[in-house]
Amino acid sequence: MELKRRQTADAPNRSTWRRDVSGMLVFTFVFLLGSLIVILIWNFEELQGVLRLLPARESFKDAGDATSVGKPTIEEEVAAGAGIVGAEALKDKKKQKPENDGTVGGGGEANLVELEPLVVDLTILTKAADIGAVCLDGTPPGYHLHKGSGANANNWVVFLEEGAWCHSEENCKQRSKTNLGSSKFMKPQKFDGILSNSEQVNPDFFNWNRVFVRYCDGASFSGNSSLPADEKGNWLQLKGPYYRGESIWEAIIAELLSNGMVKADKALLGGCSAGGLSSILHCDKFKAALPGAKVVKCMSDAGFFVDMPTYKGENKFGDYFRDIVNLQRVGDGLLKECTKERDSADCFFPQYLLPHIKTPLFIVNGGYDWWQMDNIVTVDTSGEWNACKNDAGSCTDEQFSTIQDYRTKLLEALKPVEDSQKDGMFIDGCFHHCQTSRTVFWNGPQAPRINNKTASEALGDWYFERLTATDAAIDCRYPCNPACGFFNHSPGKPSFRKWSRT
Repeated sequence: MELKRRQTADAPNRSTWRRDVSGMLVFTFVFLLGSLIVILIWNFEELQGVLRLLPARESFKDAGDATSVGKPTIEEEVAAGAGIVGAEALKDKKKQKPENDGTVGGGGEANLVELEPLVVDLTILTKAADIGAVCLDGTPPGYHLHKGSGANANNWVVFLEEGAWCHSEENCKQRSKTNLGSSKFMKPQKFDGILSNSEQVNPDFFNWNRVFVRYCDGASFSGNSSLPADEKGNWLQLKGPYYRGESIWEAIIAELLSNGMVKADKALLGGCSAGGLSSILHCDKFKAALPGAKVVKCMSDAGFFVDMPTYKGENKFGDYFRDIVNLQRVGDGLLKECTKERDSADCFFPQYLLPHIKTPLFIVNGGYDWWQMDNIVTVDTSGEWNACKNDAGSCTDEQFSTIQDYRTKLLEALKPVEDSQKDGMFIDGCFHHCQTSRTVFWNGPQAPRINNKTASEALGDWYFERLTATDAAIDCRYPCNPACGFFNHSPGKPSFRKWSRT
């Protein structure tokens, strides 16, 4: 009887204990979930950098409406800043070395990858708007500059941002609401790869003046449309969009010249994707702006877009380029030597410009550039390429033949570079797009190598003329380069994910 009374008396205590334990478990779960959300929000802009190189989700719908190329995907709109990180996102993280120290901290390949890249604030050219050098939405353009030091204080790397193009007024209006069309959405920029201030990551250019030029015109800094003006000649800011890429280019160069580049001893103009195309388009103009420099050269990373049909034989990308050129009056700023011989839209393709470019030029490109594979070669609305793009074991022999045919066409178009005494190239056998601005592809321990050299070493040897005999580095056909297998599983390796028959 006494035992029963005790059990009855203990029952409320057990019930209270169960409620306490349940409450603690719920609190712990909510706390962990909240912490995860806070971490994701805290690092959201860094996650955008990973999304930066994701492929376009759509394909061309018809010859006049290139969806994945002209219309930025959600990932492109959100992450268009090529690895942008806000300065606040670096709070409480491991402090990096002083800006001009150029060391990694302890040495070794692991540190090469772990180094927290430098973050550089945005400079807005407010006065550029006075002369109509404006982004698609009418806001002034911008750039990021990290000053050089020591013996290289008068040497300059100018790097042009990537981000595809816009080919219709509606398309450009959509773009003007992102950081690819308005400086209102631009943020501090992460300097990695060829822009890094680490001597180990970037031995040839780490303490040069390094500039990252923001891309907000939608035509590779080449739009040349007239502006609405009043009777006194002052331009009127109406609704837009404004196609003023060439004016932006001129305003940026004028700004940099006034900021010390006029004294440049050596200079390199580079860019990735649409920025890589722009570095080709403006190569000779860059050289002309620096008549006192001893060495001026240009580099295009993933900007050598090939004029070739889709696997079905359709010329959709050529039609798309024609829409851009016509909409933004790009033809007015293209090389006259080319436009005298060809249609202006043809002269937006690098392969037709090569014979007319006088300044030394270096091409960095994946032999199987995934962006070009997606948007030029395997434009597929039916879905027949989906399985192949995600698992090479599913590719048919005919599809593999198409893939290899792209590489063949690329090398044929690059033959003038291969044969040139002044130009150079680094064409590895991997499926990636843009290498020089990301350490992992530029000079990391797993970076693709040709003749045991990374893109960083090959470009440096060419620029400084250390080993001119190897200026045309061409990798063997996929899948012979083991580094390409590494990148099958890395961030920035998009839809062509499992290119291996094993």
